[in-house]
Amino acid sequence: MPVNVLIVDDSPTARHIIAYHLRDAGCKVVGEAENAADALALVRELKPDIVTLDLMMPVKDGFDSKALVRIIKKEAPATKIIVVSIISYESVQREFKDEGVFAYVVKPFNEFAMRTIKLKLKRAFPELAGIK
Repeated sequence: MPVNVLIVDDSPTARHIIAYHLRDAGCKVVGEAENAADALALVRELKPDIVTLDLMMPVKDGFDSKALVRIIKKEAPATKIIVVSIISYESVQREFKDEGVFAYVVKPFNEFAMRTIKLKLKRAFPELAGIK
């Protein structure tokens, strides 16, 4: 059974790079969204195993990344949320980790950061264990 991912970022380039690394880890990208409001609809429709989430995106319908995290944790608590953001402040990282995110990666990320995420994903999803 594939590990399905929804990528949420307003940058097409960032979505492409994130998708590349997650496919390399053995995941299947099932959708993309440019803002938290659109992402929520896709989370409810696609029921992904993983959601990657940028924090600096346009707010749509008064809905931001933090609200999306809270709704996902309430409606689909098993969904792993990986924040991929340019915000490097330790206090912000701690805040989102306290909200229950699976991992926090600072952009621009490198191969080392992605290797760490891939290892965490392999522990969380045994079906990925055989992938490089």
